[in-house]
Amino acid sequence: MNSELRELRLAHPRPEQLMALGQRLRRQHSSEQAIWLLQQLEMYWDAMRLQAFRQPLELYYEAQALQMGSRWPLAERRALELAQRYPELRLLEIGAGIGGDSLELSRTRSFRAVEQDEVRRGYLEHNLRVCGFAEVDVLGGDGLEQVADAQVIYADPARRNAKGRQWHDLMPNPADLWNLALPCCLKLSPGLDESQLPAGCDLDYVSHLGVCKEATVWTPGRGRVRACLYRENDWLMAERREAPLLGPLEPGMWLHEPDPAAIRAQVWEPLQGWRIDETLALLATPSGTVSAWTQAFEVLEIADADRKNLIRLQKKWDFQPLEIKKRGFDVEPEELRRKLPRGDGGGAGVLYLTRVGGRHRAVICRRV
Repeated sequence: MNSELRELRLAHPRPEQLMALGQRLRRQHSSEQAIWLLQQLEMYWDAMRLQAFRQPLELYYEAQALQMGSRWPLAERRALELAQRYPELRLLEIGAGIGGDSLELSRTRSFRAVEQDEVRRGYLEHNLRVCGFAEVDVLGGDGLEQVADAQVIYADPARRNAKGRQWHDLMPNPADLWNLALPCCLKLSPGLDESQLPAGCDLDYVSHLGVCKEATVWTPGRGRVRACLYRENDWLMAERREAPLLGPLEPGMWLHEPDPAAIRAQVWEPLQGWRIDETLALLATPSGTVSAWTQAFEVLEIADADRKNLIRLQKKWDFQPLEIKKRGFDVEPEELRRKLPRGDGGGAGVLYLTRVGGRHRAVICRRV
């Protein structure tokens, strides 16, 4: 089916309606084969959108592994750092899935990969082979039972159920891996509780396409916490620092909303900024202060945030389209939008509902 799948993807490189295509495939293949081809085509479209793989055309995909796996720029960065930290040590990858990390690791070193799920393991072997990395040793079974010859561990613990990545539901349990007393790199959820991490570990919060996708934990480490932001084929890095002082937010200033990885890592960029509320990561700066770590908004007006006042503000500024954002504010933007007058000639604007100095405020602004 390899050639049929490749030709199908080349002929249909972008998402489209599948009904007619499915009918044609059922005339040429068994129902089971046609369904598999359609599913693989849809997941290929997802892989392209997500930047999941460097060479996605001929790969096989499994739905959950595709969604939860590493995006290739993130996997590349991690593989290069593993090669830099541990260039000569024998690496074991646990929880390889369908190869999100394995394919990038293969570019830097020889290693063994363990995947317990039989379907994913078969897809992993196929994906390694079509990308020219057939020499990677792929193992089945429990990864914790395959560590005898390993000198360094990389693992992406899988969740046990569909309810989400809860710490106690991860397999293998991160604590069991840390207890091996081997150098270890773990890819975990960015929502982790830092108090559960080993003392002195290094921690990277990693952002891709505007989303904090993962937290990478390195043991042993030096206690460093970083934000890592991928954009335009390059990486930005910044380390955790003390929170800046509180200060005012006034018209003419710029309001900065940090990237999610910067928020979790507490890197507090831009450096010239001050916090507008002690409960939030939003920063204010003089106008003209730019940062690759933030979205910036020019503040036009600040007012009370009751409904009557919000209607008055929208009539005054007449924004269309109107973007509604919130931080520290219990409101549904789309529900609020239906209660506000539709603008006409005021151009694009932003209604930012947030806390300023402990008070709920409406900040009228424009994107910079």
